[in-house]
Amino acid sequence: MGIGGGQGEWDDYEWIRLDAWVPSDDPAEENPDALEAALAAWLTRHPAWTDRALPRVLLVDLDNLRADPARWKVRMAAMVALARQADHASFAGQRGAVRRAKPRLAEFASSVQAVPDGSDLADHALLDAADALGLEAAQVAVVSNDNIFAELAEGWSLTVVTPGRAALSAKLRQVADRLLDLESLEEAALAVPASRKAATGTATSRKTTPRKTATRKAATRRTATSARTKATGPRKAPAGR
Repeated sequence: MGIGGGQGEWDDYEWIRLDAWVPSDDPAEENPDALEAALAAWLTRHPAWTDRALPRVLLVDLDNLRADPARWKVRMAAMVALARQADHASFAGQRGAVRRAKPRLAEFASSVQAVPDGSDLADHALLDAADALGLEAAQVAVVSNDNIFAELAEGWSLTVVTPGRAALSAKLRQVADRLLDLESLEEAALAVPASRKAATGTATSRKTTPRKTATRKAATRRTATSARTKATGPRKAPAGR
């Protein structure tokens, strides 16, 4: 028999008022598998590259793909879907981001490049990967918000896949031939109410000015690389590179 004033048997339970409980309105948390499938299907119907005659290059900055756990898993699946459409795919990020991403990147996990913690190191690794391809004509899709990738538009056709327009570099937005917004794509994939779509902007946008010829001279790439080296100094190769 208990003594008055002590802990009761129901005190071990956490009580929640049902009239105060608000379920999550994030479809990724409600059904992440459905969002993953829907987004992959959307990207298949609307590829990031529009010219089948030119090599398709994908550069993914894993450091820019941070999101809540449910959305992050969906985004990793989207990156795999994009990489499978590309002729050349490169992934790079700081060690923590790479360690977390590898189990989700399927056949591309072994080629992901990890860099030490530091500003723009993953960006430089991806630009070096683009240089190494030696392509004068190509169309490139870059998954990042960082303005350093604007130099890719100097001759190549550039699609920017932004993890979110709010953080997108104004310079990168300006030079992109085409812009895909992951946040809006996620909303469009599940056909969420129009009021929520309006909050994140349109899923895609394209310049109305005539598209430049997608030819990038090797000299231009060498000049850009020299400028980066001069500005940052020689970069040490990350471990395992």
